[in-house]
Amino acid sequence: RAYLCALEMDAFGRRYSKEAQENGFPLGKTRVGVHSGEVIIGNFGGKTVFDYRALGDPINTAARLESVNKHLGTNVCISEKTLEGCSKARVRPVGRLVLKGKTEPLMVFEPISDSADEHYETAFNLLRDQDDKALEAFEKLAEERPDDPLVSLHLHRMEAGEQGDLIVMSSK
Repeated sequence: RAYLCALEMDAFGRRYSKEAQENGFPLGKTRVGVHSGEVIIGNFGGKTVFDYRALGDPINTAARLESVNKHLGTNVCISEKTLEGCSKARVRPVGRLVLKGKTEPLMVFEPISDSADEHYETAFNLLRDQDDKALEAFEKLAEERPDDPLVSLHLHRMEAGEQGDLIVMSSK
């Protein structure tokens, strides 16, 4: 349900932003981060401050996935933990992200609307395996898809000397 909700939120955000901009109201992007885990939900506070909220590390992780979209060029990031319960999800890998303030990498994916993206998957697997052919594969993809933010991200990473699918985020 979280995966489907993220897709619906993204679709609504894109439509609403487009309509608002057409009417002269500049709006930015809606970004969504989805992660799963055990949290505490309820009323917190006292007599002067009283909030209904969810607390726990999965909430923090989802918030960081939401904000990391801006650095990746994506709109929606979904953790592998969430996708474990989504047998029919159509996604492509972003990489193993070490989010700001975290020490363990988290495998992250971006939903895709079409069927499997075999060319991207092949290039990503070469990158993950630190194969010398990864740079060439991403260069070819960049020529075909100059507006694909994940292709650009990985190509620039490799051009800067980075290898593999591990991305350490220095900011939120």
